[in-house]
Amino acid sequence: MVILTKLLKHLFVAGVVIFFYACSKDDNVNPSPNNNPENPSKIEDVLNGNDRELIDLLNKVRGSIGKRNYGSKTIWSRKNDYGLGLYISANHVIGLSSWSSNNAAYFDITSEDNGIFTSSQIPPSSGKVDLGDTLIADFPLIHFDISSSATDTTIFPAEDFFLGIVDNQKIMSDLLAHSPELVQTDVPLQMYDPDNRTKADQTWNVPNAGEKAIVVGYPQDVVNYPNGGVAYGNILSNSEAEAVIKELQAAGDSEGDIPYNEDAEFFVEARSLAGMSGGGTFNSKGQLLGIAVRGSDTANAPKIIRIVRASYIRSKMIGFYNGLSQTDKDKLRPFISGEI
Repeated sequence: MVILTKLLKHLFVAGVVIFFYACSKDDNVNPSPNNNPENPSKIEDVLNGNDRELIDLLNKVRGSIGKRNYGSKTIWSRKNDYGLGLYISANHVIGLSSWSSNNAAYFDITSEDNGIFTSSQIPPSSGKVDLGDTLIADFPLIHFDISSSATDTTIFPAEDFFLGIVDNQKIMSDLLAHSPELVQTDVPLQMYDPDNRTKADQTWNVPNAGEKAIVVGYPQDVVNYPNGGVAYGNILSNSEAEAVIKELQAAGDSEGDIPYNEDAEFFVEARSLAGMSGGGTFNSKGQLLGIAVRGSDTANAPKIIRIVRASYIRSKMIGFYNGLSQTDKDKLRPFISGEI
């Protein structure tokens, strides 16, 4: 069984953990990103704008997007036996070295003490935009097979995701490393979800080319994006994505070196910023389409965000679950029961 050690948690607090790739290969933060119309919008600017449909959509989904290390995470569903938050984030957000093996594994979070508070936040259940200083307990649950050659900057979208659980344990942020108790299953997660998106009959869906998608995450640039950012753009078809790969190659963007995998990913025609990895991508109904993991950043290159498909993540989860012993299925099932 793979475990996250206490040492890793304290190393993180001590500042040893590096800044991960987090959706953008450019670590240089633009001092005035909102002067560039290609950049994501501030969440508060969208909410204070005039686009009623976009405002309503953002309000429907924004409570599901939280912070995790230097990136983001997305609460996919609360349709499990305990009503807790089943979330998705990117492996490079937590760091591949966090896993003691590249082989797929799950954590028995009812008996393994692998939870953290450090760097874990979700929006207040009141709907307030400001995250404040409250940390919430976070429990990695499943990670899937990762190629031995993968690194935080080179991992392909088809391997760049893991699942976790958020419960109701909370503390105020300070300079000390605090660990939560074992996962608490007696009280459903309290979160901002005004339309019960995370409890809907269909919490996820597949992308439809030509439609708009909203991508929400937390850029590392907290000066310009203290409350998160919003990218909004067209979903590209598979043929359009293949063509974009060629354009990225011609422009010298390293995303052109990563083949497009239509089974695992799709492209949104927009720009992301470092820190938005793990952030959710939603359709106009607020259904989760996937999570952002990479994006182009070279001047004159097409602006795209690579999204791991929710349908692909779900299929990997079901395949992993089906391969477990009955004993292990009985331990894992209560946390994923609503989505298998």
